[in-house]
Amino acid sequence: IYYCSDCMTKPTQFGDEPYILREDDVIFTDDVYDAMSDGFIGTCLHIIVTSGKITFRIGSKPVEAQMNDCLIMPNRTMINDIRLSDGFTMRSAIITQRFMRISLPKSNYEMKGLLAMAENPVIKMTSEEVQTILHDFTEVQLQHNRLTHIYYAEMVARSIEMMVLDMYDIHSRYHATELAGIDQSTRITRQFIVLLQEGHYRKNRKVEYYASMLNISPQYLSECSIKATGHNASFYIDYFTTQEIVRLLKRDDLTITDVAYKLDFNTTNYFTRYVKRTLGLTPREYREKFNLKSN
Repeated sequence: IYYCSDCMTKPTQFGDEPYILREDDVIFTDDVYDAMSDGFIGTCLHIIVTSGKITFRIGSKPVEAQMNDCLIMPNRTMINDIRLSDGFTMRSAIITQRFMRISLPKSNYEMKGLLAMAENPVIKMTSEEVQTILHDFTEVQLQHNRLTHIYYAEMVARSIEMMVLDMYDIHSRYHATELAGIDQSTRITRQFIVLLQEGHYRKNRKVEYYASMLNISPQYLSECSIKATGHNASFYIDYFTTQEIVRLLKRDDLTITDVAYKLDFNTTNYFTRYVKRTLGLTPREYREKFNLKSN
């Protein structure tokens, strides 16, 4: 890994302004115990089993994956009892939630897939599909190593976007029915996600609002969300809001104040603090990263 010694991050330049892609935003490892360790909590883990078999537990739920299976785990908590067969090999890409938010494509399938993978993180694939995803892994790693590219972060983000689109394509064709017969927690979480997809987050970023719409308590909504996906309700409100912020900040006809107004933030200072918390950059820093209008 290539680092800046002072900030332990991977630097790249956009004009005169540096954009810092943190050293832990994208990690590759072939060691399953490393990939599943608590050191990578707060990341999304993507594993392709290239030979052999692995079994483990997520909490008390048993999981098994074998050759040509893909494991996608957006929530990294409570992995235990890892067991490997002889000859087990794998490839993995580990991406922080922060950088996934920047990289995810605009697709209505993302939340459906997330809920399905919370129920079952294993995606069965053909040999040809495995080669497609392994090619995507290689492309992400290639772009990740192009540190001198003037659009380094953008190139890494777009390669991740292509990988995710290929995974959506495979998952939607073979696994879209896995939510049939879902339990109460998943059903409530889906209803909550539908409200967010309808755009309620543009004016409402309190869990209480969505709980009221669903006639349940805020605590129960978050409990259902955690049980179904591993993330609380606030995570998804922030997720949808952040995706909209990113889209609006890339519009050169809007000032930062305009973006804050469109999303009903009371002040630009509050908006700046919110963006810094969720994206790791201020709105101005985000625009400078892409050489966009900063006013």
